[in-house]
Amino acid sequence: MMKWICGLLAGLVATSGALGAGIVEYKLSAPSPTLGRPIPYAVYKPFPAPAEGERWPVVYLLHGLTGADGDWFTWGDLGPILDRAIAEGRIKPMVVVAPGAGDSWYVDNPDPGGLGLVETAFTTDLIKAIDDSLPTAACREGRAIGGLSMGGWGALLMTFDHPELFTAAISLSGALHQPMVKDDPRLHWDLAGLYKGAFGTPFDMARFNKANPFNHVRQLRRAEQKPNFWLFIGDKDYPDLISANVLMHQKLLEAGMESHLRIDAGRHYWETWQRSIVPALEWVSPQLSSGCGPHS
Repeated sequence: MMKWICGLLAGLVATSGALGAGIVEYKLSAPSPTLGRPIPYAVYKPFPAPAEGERWPVVYLLHGLTGADGDWFTWGDLGPILDRAIAEGRIKPMVVVAPGAGDSWYVDNPDPGGLGLVETAFTTDLIKAIDDSLPTAACREGRAIGGLSMGGWGALLMTFDHPELFTAAISLSGALHQPMVKDDPRLHWDLAGLYKGAFGTPFDMARFNKANPFNHVRQLRRAEQKPNFWLFIGDKDYPDLISANVLMHQKLLEAGMESHLRIDAGRHYWETWQRSIVPALEWVSPQLSSGCGPHS
């Protein structure tokens, strides 16, 4: 009997002992025909279940370089943060999915030995698996995406490429490295260590520029559905990232998007992201619908 109970509880963690606390579930996986391997993820599920006729909106939160699925709930301690914000009425009950993508930079990489078509897998297989397994608001109006550092790059890239999927995007300390030019001083960086082969081995500048979110912003001008954007960067972050986030904010405004940029105290680490995720979720929560049905 005890063995059965332990098995039932494995992977389930109540984020607090308080009434109404959500559940964080680890070590889950979504089948991905695109990748030919499962996509690992952890998920926060609110309590109680959504009322009749309503569904849970979903926010996907992406990890940074060297990160993994569930980082937002372990390093980020996001479960209790969500519990408090929901209990205090600052955000609506929502599912938060924290998938793992390795050091992929969330791009499609067809190279032998590469991490595969990650952007395609996330925007098709992962979303389908979540909407099939949970009572989610399975529509654009019920879905947002965000991320930190490399995950900020990924969240913006996927939203630029798929505005029909996400109503809003959040980038915290986004590693928004600008496109490179000939004789760019960054070509002397340890690009193999930074980009982990995501843009070819050896590093291919043309491929990096083609995949760069700065070169995808203009697509939004033609989009029928316009996502909204929240950018945050700490004042003690890397100077080049501060400049790049300011520039991205300007590019979004020039493209006619609603963009909010916040520069506040903080460095490129978890205590900053634990603090800065709260106003970001408070911003996105009113934009998320809980009324759309499955696969609408």
